Amino acid sequence: MQPNPYTPGGRPRVFVGRDAERAQLRDRLARVIAFGEMAGPLLVVTGPRGLGKTSLLRDVADQAAADGFVVAWVSGVKRRPILRDVLQSVTGALERADVLAEPRTRSRIKEYEVQLHFGVGRVGAKFEPQSTTDAPPLSQYVVEAFFETASNAVRERGGAGLLVLIDELHAPVEPRSARDSTADPEAQYEIALLLNVIQNMDAQRERFPLAVIGAGLPQTMGLLTRAATFGERAHEIILAEFDERTSQEALTEPAAQLGVRWEPDAVINAVESAAGYPQALQIVGSAVWEAARPERDGRITAEHVVASAAAFEQRVSTMFHTRWDVASPAERAFLRAMAEIDEPVVHRRDLADRLGVTSDELSVPRRSLITKGIIEAAGHGKMRFTIPGFGAFVRDRDSE
Repeated sequence: MQPNPYTPGGRPRVFVGRDAERAQLRDRLARVIAFGEMAGPLLVVTGPRGLGKTSLLRDVADQAAADGFVVAWVSGVKRRPILRDVLQSVTGALERADVLAEPRTRSRIKEYEVQLHFGVGRVGAKFEPQSTTDAPPLSQYVVEAFFETASNAVRERGGAGLLVLIDELHAPVEPRSARDSTADPEAQYEIALLLNVIQNMDAQRERFPLAVIGAGLPQTMGLLTRAATFGERAHEIILAEFDERTSQEALTEPAAQLGVRWEPDAVINAVESAAGYPQALQIVGSAVWEAARPERDGRITAEHVVASAAAFEQRVSTMFHTRWDVASPAERAFLRAMAEIDEPVVHRRDLADRLGVTSDELSVPRRSLITKGIIEAAGHGKMRFTIPGFGAFVRDRDSE
């Protein structure tokens, strides 16, 4: 059997869909390539979990690296300051790309390393960030100077520029709890500082051959704005579920790269079971592939889809259970009421009536469930489950 192209790390790596979003991101980076200037304000890709935000960033990283960018990648951690991680990732990327071979550039980066209270050992030593309780506040001026030196060093070495990718951008500034909307003060300070730095660099874009792109849950933009008013100037790309055509391509194109063809009935049945949800498409693709075990020039049939149904349902159920298990008792009552209404979009007033509470009393569990990625806002006073089929899972669970 050939490698499973639907599993993480499977080969070949084929990115399907998101053509409009990819075009927007390419246009941003094209400015850096052509003019050696800042790509623009912070750009944030948002959407519920499972819609492919990280995959999109990975695709951007691969293309940017092919175009001559030095790419630094960071993932945010819940309520933990992030800026020092960003700067450390940039320096590591410069080292790997051999950008710091020039002594003057290395010396300047080392100077900033000292000022930012990273390790003070020999030149070129790995960063050893001190604990956040010992480290002094980062200087906006020094952070800007660091980015200027780093991005121009790439350009001077013949590269396109510097690309900084920040996944899970919402995580550092998540509220402490559903009832306490405050974030970790130091994490919020560093996000605010980063936003201010990006704003200042964009105002002097000719000095910075640089792009900064983030990804996070739907609440990311609100959390950024709460950290700093400049957050509202970030640009947002909102991801949605795949349409039928893209869903079909997400299944057929990876297989085609290995010389395997999906029969029309098979792909239609598989797409229907995933309901346009990218993570479910990956799950069904993997389950069908394992059932079919195709070789080159092989076919995937409707019988293979049927044979994979139990494995698909088990894996999707695991995904549902993971979401259910993190919900509190009050949040589970909220989810049950949503499931019982059994509509694609649930009105807040209908949910309040079913639970016998006021609309205001829904605020705390609603906010928490949005933070956990289980539900999302669907318009004023409306909400929906982020995963297709989750409502049916809750109803079936309660009927057992």
